[in-house]
Amino acid sequence: MKMHMKYRCVFPNCTYETDSRALMEFHHVNPRELKVKLNKDIEIPLCPNHHKMIFHPETKAGQHSRQYENSLSVTQVTNTTTGQAVIFKDFLYGLARIGKM
Repeated sequence: MKMHMKYRCVFPNCTYETDSRALMEFHHVNPRELKVKLNKDIEIPLCPNHHKMIFHPETKAGQHSRQYENSLSVTQVTNTTTGQAVIFKDFLYGLARIGKM
């Protein structure tokens, strides 16, 4: 019997959810272009709208190299007693937002 997996955007208060991995975008926390050796394969599921908002100040080219007013950055992925949490920085308000994986 095949189990159906639900994919959910980890951005706080986002309701995007799908059964199809192809409809979810997986963000590399450490940009591939930086060739980070440690924790290089950490990916977080984001809906297409929130994935477009991610900004990496270290990158020089590509989708995440441009900062906009509503840009976000992933500042940390951490273990909690109930799983993992993703901490986002909101550039517009300078706030930290926490999502659960």
